[in-house]
Amino acid sequence: MLGKKGQARMPSSFGGLVQYYSEYKSKITIKPYVVIVLGVALITVVLVASTVFG
Repeated sequence: MLGKKGQARMPSSFGGLVQYYSEYKSKITIKPYVVIVLGVALITVVLVASTVFG
């Protein structure tokens, strides 16, 4: 399988395409607003702790 000017052709690839399973269901589900509320609560606790404890 020689191409132009005696160069060997490389085999074709999938071009970075990866197949993921779209039917996968996680056993743990967290709603987005819960993550936001927990993040804001953590920031508040850190700010209060740094203010109180110096």
